[in-house]
Amino acid sequence: MKNKLHLLLHFLAAILLFWICSSSVVAAPLVSIGDNTDIFFNGSSSLRWSSNLFRDDNNEESDSSWIVSPGFEINVGRGISNADLTVVTRYDVVSYKHNDHLDTELFHIKALGSYEASRLKLNGSASFDEMKMNDGQNNVQNDLVELNTIAGNLGAEYRVSPKFSFGAGVRYNETEYQTYKDRLADRETTSFPLNIFYELTPKLDLILGYTYSTTDIEGTSSRFPSIVESTLFPGTLILADTQIDQSGYERDSHFYNVGLRGNILTKLTGYFKIGYRTRSFEDSTRLVQYFVPNDPLVELQPPANSSTNRDDTGMLGLDANLTWMATTKLFVQLALSRDFGAGGEGESTEITRANLVGNYSFNTHWSAMANLGYTETDYPDDGRDEEQLTGGLRFNYVLNTYWRFSAGYTYTDNDSSRASSSYDNNSLDLTAVLRY
Repeated sequence: MKNKLHLLLHFLAAILLFWICSSSVVAAPLVSIGDNTDIFFNGSSSLRWSSNLFRDDNNEESDSSWIVSPGFEINVGRGISNADLTVVTRYDVVSYKHNDHLDTELFHIKALGSYEASRLKLNGSASFDEMKMNDGQNNVQNDLVELNTIAGNLGAEYRVSPKFSFGAGVRYNETEYQTYKDRLADRETTSFPLNIFYELTPKLDLILGYTYSTTDIEGTSSRFPSIVESTLFPGTLILADTQIDQSGYERDSHFYNVGLRGNILTKLTGYFKIGYRTRSFEDSTRLVQYFVPNDPLVELQPPANSSTNRDDTGMLGLDANLTWMATTKLFVQLALSRDFGAGGEGESTEITRANLVGNYSFNTHWSAMANLGYTETDYPDDGRDEEQLTGGLRFNYVLNTYWRFSAGYTYTDNDSSRASSSYDNNSLDLTAVLRY
């Protein structure tokens, strides 16, 4: 019955795509409201294959999936010179060929807005995403982790004088796990960036910045069967339930930085910030208890209560996003960051990222994109470290104003010092996108 329902949804989505495509020669967008609002249908369909669906190095399992994603895009601001608002929503219907118990439906929505006056610039965004995935930090065996993310960003910049501008804002990120909540820790981070911009040249600004961030990481409580030694009968091993309660904690961090933005070189634009990051923690506790159901005569090891006392630390901080226009057809983007974070189980982390993307346009219809990414994650709480290398190639074809097609390959290699956390994965996808 479930398979028939998914087939019906795919069939109806295909009919909708065909109908819109057939009528798209008449008019675009799908609906216009008044003089300033347009509504577009923005849907896609993808066929994907993964060589290691569960990100498991010991028992790799390949599978393919079909994703149908109907969605809509609302643009407000046509005819308004200084304001713009875009809302994009998508609903993914995901069906797996062999692991149909993983079939799911995921909702996504994102809003982007901007406002510009003579001296004031405002930019904002907000998003909500449902996900079902595994990676190095959120990894379980023979299943995928379900989680929701909420993100928001509001920034303002005010020009005080011809040379000086002042910027301030707030950023918010929240991760809430829907499955495996006993071992994976929800968290939320709020950041408050402050920047002073000084005009060195008409196209280049000096940046003096400071960002304060606070992160609240919730506790976890897990219970699982284990073999432990009885204290009443030394040397006797018994089957018991082990319960581990890890309390939550808060983390505060500060980023003092200096940098540049604008036309840094003739063909190099963007921004970079370099400085020093510091962080301080609350202590947290870890309580381990053992239980033997229906056997009160057996005495176990006493509960173990320990405290995690994290020292205040500091490190080099980095935040950069640069674009090099090599030719009229080729441009390269480089993103760099070095920041504090939190692992899937609530561990404190230090994360260094670098991502290089190259785009080449053959003509008005064909283009290609290659990417190479590196992420290093250190876990000071338990001495663990993890390195992830990703690389990919994608070809894009624009048929007309309404239809776009792409095909891509991605390779991921995750090397972790933690047992059963290393893996590699190859993935392929074919995607068709319709915007009308």
